[in-house]
Amino acid sequence: MGKPSAEWIDISVPIGSNLPVWPGDPPVSMNRVLDLSQGDAATVSRLSCGVHTGTHVDAPAHFLEAGRLLHQIPL
Repeated sequence: MGKPSAEWIDISVPIGSNLPVWPGDPPVSMNRVLDLSQGDAATVSRLSCGVHTGTHVDAPAHFLEAGRLLHQIPL
């Protein structure tokens, strides 16, 4: 009998300014700050959003005072 294979299914949604956010959370904001087409050395954007934006995982510490942080949970 062979080893069982693990299959990952990507359920993430793209982050963009039209992405709905939880009521009261900050909206998604994306701004180009450098642009190759403007003569800059690179194209660079600034992304600002709340941690509950898009597809994410809430650590138990989000709701439980003694809950584990995300880096303390095995993948």
